[in-house]
Amino acid sequence: MLLIESLLYYYALEIPVNERVHLLNMLIFIIMLFFNPIYITSGLAHIARSYDMTVFEISMLGGWRKIAIAKIFSMLVYTAPYMLFQVMVSSLFSQLCSLDYKLTLYTVLSIYFYTGLALILSLIKSKITALLSSTLILFIAPLSVIILITNYLMFRARLDDLTSLISYILNPLSTYWYSIANPGLMSINWTNGLFVYVAVTLGLYISFIFFFERAEIKI
Repeated sequence: MLLIESLLYYYALEIPVNERVHLLNMLIFIIMLFFNPIYITSGLAHIARSYDMTVFEISMLGGWRKIAIAKIFSMLVYTAPYMLFQVMVSSLFSQLCSLDYKLTLYTVLSIYFYTGLALILSLIKSKITALLSSTLILFIAPLSVIILITNYLMFRARLDDLTSLISYILNPLSTYWYSIANPGLMSINWTNGLFVYVAVTLGLYISFIFFFERAEIKI
């Protein structure tokens, strides 16, 4: 990951400014479809361990809700170095392509969102099923947005409010990028998309705590 993104950055320094946007588009594609699923799912492997909990674990943390919060904290700590690295890379590319801070903001939010979604999938009792589901969904969801927007562009159509919101939720980086390259493509602006995105992301973490407390866990 570090090697690939470093090579893309150094290559971007050697090409004209008008060609750097294509390189940035490639970088967004790689982050959303490969780096995010691989890194987040690798962290999920430590969370989705087993539904058999020891009395020691329960007594140490003092209840199911605290265990759920501890799992969230563990995932956020695990993804923090990766998130900081992607923030640095997106900031550098934004400067090279004369873009503002929004690309970096959506980079951070995409990691938080898919981390929350992975936590929900960790509630699946089978660890292997949880990991496979996480990998597939974290790959298919952003890819489906790219395919959807590409089809709309082919027919020169405009995405309606609901489709625009779904696009911002499942693949904020590509959606924001396409909205810049094609003004008027989205029915909602980036601030509305950001508000819904944050609300849905918080809902994922709250839902994880809620359903984890009610899961059938053996002691």
